[in-house]
Amino acid sequence: MRQTVVTSILCFLLFSGVVSASEKEEEKKEKLPKCEHVDPYENLEGWLALKTPAERKCNHTTAKDDLSESEAKKTDWGIKSFAFDALSSEKLGPLRNVGKQAHKLCEEETYDASFSTSVVVIHHNEALSTILRMINGLIEFTPKSLLKEIVLYEDASEEDHVLTKHLEKYAKLKGLEDKLIIHRSEYRQGLIRAKVHASRLATGEVIVFMDSHCEVAERWLEPLLQPIKEDPKSIVLPVVDLINPVSFDYSSSMVAKSGFDWGLTFKWIYLPWEYFETPENNVKPFNSPAMPGGLLAMKREYFVELGEYDMGMEIWGSENIELSLKAWLCGGRVVVAPCSRVGHVFRMRRPYTSKPGMDTALYNAVRVAKTWLGDYEKNFFAAKPRGLKVVFGDISESIKVRDRLKCQDMKWFIENVYPELEPKVHDEL
Repeated sequence: MRQTVVTSILCFLLFSGVVSASEKEEEKKEKLPKCEHVDPYENLEGWLALKTPAERKCNHTTAKDDLSESEAKKTDWGIKSFAFDALSSEKLGPLRNVGKQAHKLCEEETYDASFSTSVVVIHHNEALSTILRMINGLIEFTPKSLLKEIVLYEDASEEDHVLTKHLEKYAKLKGLEDKLIIHRSEYRQGLIRAKVHASRLATGEVIVFMDSHCEVAERWLEPLLQPIKEDPKSIVLPVVDLINPVSFDYSSSMVAKSGFDWGLTFKWIYLPWEYFETPENNVKPFNSPAMPGGLLAMKREYFVELGEYDMGMEIWGSENIELSLKAWLCGGRVVVAPCSRVGHVFRMRRPYTSKPGMDTALYNAVRVAKTWLGDYEKNFFAAKPRGLKVVFGDISESIKVRDRLKCQDMKWFIENVYPELEPKVHDEL
């Protein structure tokens, strides 16, 4: 059940009090005059010319009791449309350097992987300011020798949120026509199928899937490419940092693995503090049973070899678990590169519409269970009994991938990758 906007705002404000800037910095910010608002939809050139709030010596965050009528409308519109404060994002401006977010030992690491890289971004009903700030950051903080292109695939955004023309204008203004591949689907594909279609437009050796409301830290890409050089059948994940949906403050997150339960519901697995007492553990990649899904790097050819995402899935949900299982069971691996940091706006709620009359997350999870869990699918249906009634469609293509790659079974995965999924039961004395 979706949380209300009010509840979500309170949760994020409470959370931001723990992880965002110090109280002293917040007090200093509050004393600054509020930043002038330049609307990128109406004045793109003016917005792109803005310097950072620090350089302008102004406060970009929104104070409800100090808004003009147009600013109040923009804030309400942003929260309703995107589940974050679009006014705060627009006042933040077109670019910021979040600095070095990784452990200090990462600065001593050397990388020699040199794959040409395509960043693939799907956007549906996205705010112009967030996606442009992300693109500017990618251009600014990625070595030119590595970044081949950015694929911007608009998945049938609703009329008020169509960005293709704005992005084309931006590309022309910035001289990036040869760097940006801008494409729009007139029909809603859903995130999963849109990712597949967009990846087929990419030409780089490596593809990086990235959500449309992210900001990269310095030296974010090199640590993702190195494990792929060492093992081409690697899916490499950055550490996902936190961007507050109200203030847009950037905060480092804890380093964690990804996992899931028998209902195929994603969860974070935090590493014990003593793990990081060994200096090299702060920089070396480590195995992860699963992935969040929004941010990952892998060889483009390997993505095709694994059968891409399941094109029979609908809209959103469980594609991350499916790709994780395919990688591990079919001869690959999923690793986290702790020296790579990418910020992500964790919104107040999921603002997108789904397929009418369908629980797409459950539908997709059933497809994963029927294809990959084997004898363990009973555990899934015990956790998600509603799944027994789901008509899950044709999974023959996924079965063909499984058979073609001679993949291991779920028992192997539990024994070799994720023993925590099935805790051992000790006999009582």
